[in-house]
Amino acid sequence: MRGKDLIIAFSLASFTVALGLILYLEGLGPLPTGDLRFLAASILKNTFNPWEANLTTYSLNAVSAVIWDYRALDTILETAVLFAAVTGVTALFRGFFNVPSTNLQSFSVVVRASTRVVLPLIVLVGTSLAVHGHLSPGGGFQGGAVLAVAPALLITVFSLRIVYDLKLKTEFLLGIRFSALLLIILLTLTPPILASISGVKGYVLQNMRKADSPLSMPAWFLNTPLAGSIFFFNILEMVAVVAGLTLCILLITVEWGKIKNFLIGDENRE
Repeated sequence: MRGKDLIIAFSLASFTVALGLILYLEGLGPLPTGDLRFLAASILKNTFNPWEANLTTYSLNAVSAVIWDYRALDTILETAVLFAAVTGVTALFRGFFNVPSTNLQSFSVVVRASTRVVLPLIVLVGTSLAVHGHLSPGGGFQGGAVLAVAPALLITVFSLRIVYDLKLKTEFLLGIRFSALLLIILLTLTPPILASISGVKGYVLQNMRKADSPLSMPAWFLNTPLAGSIFFFNILEMVAVVAGLTLCILLITVEWGKIKNFLIGDENRE
């Protein structure tokens, strides 16, 4: 057994050295230069640049600025793809999760007590990542993913009984996710709607004012940059992600035997 472990370790070390040598010799292609490309330099310069009001996003986080301002349409389509995937999983197991479950067991008192201490911290960190996503590394998706750890931990420690006690239904989670996506679309269309009412130019997904459009989302909250629609997109994305991931967690925690019996019964009914 020891000889086998040595062979595996030597193989991994050899692979690492060989890959590093190939990269150094540009065997997989030329290495990127240390100079920034024009597009990258422009984004870094104008992400937070109050002196260029027509170009800036008022976001201190350049990644959030790119995701929800400079290429926001791609992000919305990616969110829609995740929603479609969650909807497909729900359709596959339609009505199943509401079937009562038995023999549900939880962990010991010590584990349950420590979980009650950790859960508020998870919620705090996840919410902070989304709320401050335009100020520091983070964002709506990251915050939603962290928040989804909370229901996963609850189910693991307290069993699925906690889901029934909270009356958490798949329809409720889908409704939350659909509402968040609907608000994202509404926020996307708000500038052109206001523009048509005001008689000025406005663009879909417009955040701050442009050279030919005076419309702008709120740039500041008191003395803190708000980054306009980036802040609201992060919040809505957090809600959509945590609802979708929680729904998937609920479905994958059900026993396979019960899923199989349910699907067989569903086929017989058809």
